[in-house]
Order: sequence, then C-alpha cells, then structure tokens
Amino acid sequence: MLNDKTLKSSLAAGALLPVYLICGSDSYLKQQALNRIIAATVSPDDDMNLVKYNFGVSLQEVYDELNGFPVMADKKCVVLGEFDIEKSAQFEFDNLIEIISDPVDTSVFVLYFGNDEIDLKKSKRVKALTDAVTKSGGDVVCLNHKSADELARLLCASAKKQGLVLSPKNATYITEICSTDIEFLTNELKKLCAYTKEGEITKEIIDSVCVKSVEASIYDLSNKIIFGDTAGVMKLLDELYYMNIDTMPVFYTIASTVVNMYRAYHAKAEGKNLDKMAEEFKMGNKSFLLSRSAGYLRKFDLNKLELCFDAIIKTEKELKSYALNERNSIEKLVVRLIYIMKTGETLD
Repeated sequence: MLNDKTLKSSLAAGALLPVYLICGSDSYLKQQALNRIIAATVSPDDDMNLVKYNFGVSLQEVYDELNGFPVMADKKCVVLGEFDIEKSAQFEFDNLIEIISDPVDTSVFVLYFGNDEIDLKKSKRVKALTDAVTKSGGDVVCLNHKSADELARLLCASAKKQGLVLSPKNATYITEICSTDIEFLTNELKKLCAYTKEGEITKEIIDSVCVKSVEASIYDLSNKIIFGDTAGVMKLLDELYYMNIDTMPVFYTIASTVVNMYRAYHAKAEGKNLDKMAEEFKMGNKSFLLSRSAGYLRKFDLNKLELCFDAIIKTEKELKSYALNERNSIEKLVVRLIYIMKTGETLD
C-alpha cells in the first residue's frame, strides 16, 4: 500500500504501475495523488490520451478505452471516479474486477474515490477489489488526514523552502487556530511567507495574518474559562453570536474540554500514555486536544472536575428540555465554571 511519500518517490523513479486505487479521508491529498499519476503517464492537457469517467458509465466503454492504442504517446491514462462499490449490480462489480485483472501494457487505469470514503477492512467487496488491484501488479494509494505533528512538520519544511523559520511550536499553533485541512493550511502559509518575507514567522505574525477558524474561536473560549478570564469569555461570546454560531456546538466544545480533562486526569492517575488514550477514543488529528487538556490539570482536582461535570449536565438538560434564551444558558454555564475554577465550590 502506498502513501503520498512512497507514491511520489516511486513515480520519480519511473515505477509506473498498470492500476492504481486511490482512496482515504483526505480529499486534497487524493487529488494530488491523481494529478501526480496523470502527470507521470500523459500530459495533463492531452485530451486524446487522458480519459476520465464517472460512475454510471458503461464498463464496456472503459474496457474499450483501456485497450485502445495511445495516440502519438507511449501510454494513455484512464480514470474511473466514484464507482459505487456497495450498491452497484453484481454483474457490474464482476466486470470491474475482470477489467482490473487484465491490465494493458499501454494504459494506466486509476480507480479514484475523491469524494467517497471506502472501508478497506470490513467490506468484502472492497477487499475483493483491492486484492484484484494488487494481483494485477497495481497498488492501493491510501491517503488519510495527517496528524497534528505531521502537519506541523510539513509547515516547518515548507517555510524553510521559502527561506523562513517556523518553529514546531508555532506550526502546531497554526494547525490549532486555523484548521487541519492541508489545502487551507497551505494557503495560510503562503500568506504568512508573503507577509514575513525574511526571518522568523512569529506567533504575533500568525495572529495578525491567519484566519482563525470558528472552531478555534470556540476552543479559545474554553481556554479563557479555564483561566478565569470572565471579560474575555463574554467578549468572545459576543463575537461568536455576532457570527450567528449555533449554541450547541459552543456548548459541546466547552463540555468536551472538561471531558478531555477528565480523561487526562485518569490517564495520569493510571500511568497511561496520552497518545494511546487518544487512539482508544479515536480522536484522530484532534489528539492534541487531549494534551492541551492535560496541561490544564494543574488548576484542577477531582472535586472541581466533578462539579464542572454537574454544571455541564445541568446546562444540557436546560438546553434540551424547553424553549429558553440559549445564550443566557451558556453565559450561566461559563460563570458557574469560572466560579468553580476559582473557589472549588458551585453556584446554585
């Protein structure tokens, strides 16, 4: 199975395979992989030898195209996108397996799942498909979202190529306040490099230039609650409600901070590794949130955590039980949490 690095290196070495299956959770990386395979096979603007199909096309047409000779070129590239593996008729699926199993020397066949995610482990049809790909001499290119650490390293390396310095700490900060989407981060880094021009990309520059995501603003709200910044909390709430943010995402993000602190508290008490705990809870590229919550624990004990849980449960019941001013309910929650933070006691 190939990833973005191994695909790039194999194509650079001239190892072009007859069949590729591109899948995974990261749309940007999948599109990059498709572009690389096409560029390694034909010119991207070669309409004669680059043929793209979407699901619904006759597989006989795909077969005929694969078996046709390239026009004034060594190879042609045929792409079949978004084939519905699970819902296609059995005869269609069987025909696809036959096409894959009989590759053509003068064609590269790419099965591309740019929008869909397929289950490589549980689906019998997917397993049959991947087995056919590998037996034909092809390979699966699986491209999932990168972790926060991987994204930070990519940002640091990209900044270095531009002759600028970006520390791992500040690179991680960018992923936290902006996004974990590679395409979005790439655009933000271009802006930072253009603004900085030389030297180091500092936190001050990042705060001035980068567009903070709504999600990051809500996480910032949790941070201000933990540190008892009542004025900052109310100002940020004003900004969020001005942007017409729904109440429930705000509530659940505040609640998740407390839940992650509780997880981190018990991980520490039981001597567990935070990374392993993040894997257990399937936090993916949000695993940094558990580490951040662990950093908050110096201000908490078990009693404060339990009181915070009680306040959250009370607010959730309010929000779900009857019509009310939801903003007032959130404001009461943050005041309760700040009071617990400062006194170790609760407000009625």
